Amino acid sequence: MPVASLGMSDAIAQQLRNDILRGEISGGDRLRQDHIATRFGASHVPVREALQKLGAEGLVLFQPRRGAMVTPLTQEDAQEITDMRLELECLALRKAMTVFGAIDCGSAELAIAKGNDSNDLDQLMSANWAFHRSIYAVENQPRLMKSLEALWLHNERYQRLVFETIPYKLKSQQEHAEILSAVRAVLSEKAVDLLAKHIREGGSKMTQILQDRLP
Repeated sequence: MPVASLGMSDAIAQQLRNDILRGEISGGDRLRQDHIATRFGASHVPVREALQKLGAEGLVLFQPRRGAMVTPLTQEDAQEITDMRLELECLALRKAMTVFGAIDCGSAELAIAKGNDSNDLDQLMSANWAFHRSIYAVENQPRLMKSLEALWLHNERYQRLVFETIPYKLKSQQEHAEILSAVRAVLSEKAVDLLAKHIREGGSKMTQILQDRLP
């Protein structure tokens, strides 16, 4: 594969990924290769490669005779993401606190501060993931973190929907502070319980909003 083609496909994939996460391209929208090629001034080869990358991530679906489309947001998907987050993130935090020793609370504090000071949704989403990521002893759980990073790519689409629909920032940030307080005090079970409650209630908001919006 030519290096130039690979670079262009990555750039197209990144921009389309951002557009999908931000809802600028909605779930169910068709992704026409000719339109994308015109938009980026590219040939169809890097466009096809970019769509294949997004397909591998689960953000794009390929339909016979209809081509590519953005994966729709559904209540079932939101619930599955919540269920998986509950299992994997609680596992990650429990292992981090009871097996790997000290957690870098400084990174978590910085993430909370950035979330509090965020002026737009992009900044808030970045700070949100940075907080969660910081308390899971990332370097000691590479396989688990790889799974969580893939899961959060899809989770972000739903989280943005929550934060765009209801005033949820203050509640989320306060819960982050409570989780970090338990982590700092080395109260493992309390920290995990608070994290589970945080994930479960956020997931409930997601499914309720989708229920109200979807036909």
